[in-house]
Amino acid sequence: MLRQLFAAVLVLLCAAASAAPVPLVVERLDRDVPDRDVADVMHGRYTGEFVTEDYAAITPARGHAVWYRVRLASDWNDPVQPPVLSVFDPQGLSLRTYLPPAYVGEARDIYGAGDQAGFTRHALVLILPNHLRASEPVYLRVAAERSIPRRLEVQAVRDARVSDLSRARLDVLFPSVQLATLLVMLCFFLALRDRTYAYFVAQIFMIVLYEMYAFGIGYELPPFDLLTPLRADASWLTAALAGVLSIDFSRQFLELERNAPRLDRVLSALRWPLVLLALCATAPALARGWWIEDLIAVSFLVTAPLLLAAGVFAWQQGGRRGGFFLCAWIPGLLFVIVRALQLALQWPLPGWLEFALPASFAFASIVLSFGLADHTLSIRHERDVAHRLAEHDVLTGVLNRRAILTRLREAFLDARDKHDPLALLFLDLDHFKRINDTYGHRAGDQCLRAVIAPIASELRQGDALGRYGGEEFLIVLPGAGVPNAEIVAERIRRRIEDMPLLVSGTRIGLTISLGIAVLDGSVTSPEQLIENADAALYRAKSSGRNLVSTHQTETAAVVPES
Repeated sequence: MLRQLFAAVLVLLCAAASAAPVPLVVERLDRDVPDRDVADVMHGRYTGEFVTEDYAAITPARGHAVWYRVRLASDWNDPVQPPVLSVFDPQGLSLRTYLPPAYVGEARDIYGAGDQAGFTRHALVLILPNHLRASEPVYLRVAAERSIPRRLEVQAVRDARVSDLSRARLDVLFPSVQLATLLVMLCFFLALRDRTYAYFVAQIFMIVLYEMYAFGIGYELPPFDLLTPLRADASWLTAALAGVLSIDFSRQFLELERNAPRLDRVLSALRWPLVLLALCATAPALARGWWIEDLIAVSFLVTAPLLLAAGVFAWQQGGRRGGFFLCAWIPGLLFVIVRALQLALQWPLPGWLEFALPASFAFASIVLSFGLADHTLSIRHERDVAHRLAEHDVLTGVLNRRAILTRLREAFLDARDKHDPLALLFLDLDHFKRINDTYGHRAGDQCLRAVIAPIASELRQGDALGRYGGEEFLIVLPGAGVPNAEIVAERIRRRIEDMPLLVSGTRIGLTISLGIAVLDGSVTSPEQLIENADAALYRAKSSGRNLVSTHQTETAAVVPES
């Protein structure tokens, strides 16, 4: 699945970069021109003050609007396909465009409805006149904004639509992968009620929201378009909340509160500045100086390395979760650091980073899903171990007294309802007290463990063996009558008698006595079945031990020494 995903990404990225852009001449007027002097700009008053840029990009100024004059390096000669001017990384940009030949001003941004002529919002798109000459410039008035260069590109409208279609496919691909894992983990949460899954679902959902606003999809799809008045602050709001939820998920998934309490406290404290910045992003009046974006970028520069350190620490402690976490998040957190540096240092946004970040998030969601599945299997294994420990005798490994009585009751009720036969064997080691007194309790424990394998080898699937107490064992034989029970009991007796057992270099001749009771009309409860088997056992012991005895109406009253 991962191989197919990466192959699809490479194909789409190659398709997006297939058409070469047309060479451009980009000139900048760096002085602050008042709004009333727009006509002077159009009529050439400031022509001598325009300075040619070294590369095709526009860079806003924080304190004032900036004018740009953009023209083709040569005349456009395609009579069918008009040229399209694209301004990439358009988040936060507000332009007033003046296109030839009329040079009528038009306000443009990616937040208005219907301004993109069918293109996605990865770029501000301007469809230029069909017979544009190199001498006919396009004027762009760029409103005050963060001083990050925004790449310009001119292509034929057909090539621009092909490239934009490839971007649109990537817009859908990465969030779709994340939403698929989100839905699976949501089902796990509803079934298991484990908070880790809830944190994962919330984290991925907020990351998907961030990607939707970063790609521009959120500004046109209801109900997400409700945040359109926030403009670029919508992406900052979701980015900050995604950071908060990523911290919460990481703390829960890596169990930092237990394994690294100091680091857990530091990460917990880092959530609150992000929460405060998210709240400030909902009030655009507070964000006019772009300090919110700067502080969010700095917060991510601090948080991402700490999350990587938490993963390394958990991995070094031998935790499988740490390995899954590092495998999932090393690419994503590294790209987060690069993106934060790009914003903090006001570098241009590389084309590869635009999709590398969501691609790494999609990869992380898949790997973390495997990690959570492994976590579920681990919990199930721990539960099974705990269940086994609760039901089995520590010394011998067979069912303990409570568990064997439970199995007997279930078999009793089932046999009585279905009128099926049921037999119970009561087994006791002969002269066990003498073994303990002569060789010690350690030798007695060795004898108890030694008899389990010979007994189990004579039982069928569905039979149950349990330690009733001390050197006494119960064997439940569903579907067995007296003849079958006597055959099984005699085989067990012979196996124990013939079993070589060495204790401290001395061979011990170990034997057992067995009592048999079966379900008939006179037995009204499992307890009575045990009493009948116990009575038969004492008859076997009183008759000389190393015997099998079946319960009869009258039982011997002699109670021999164990």
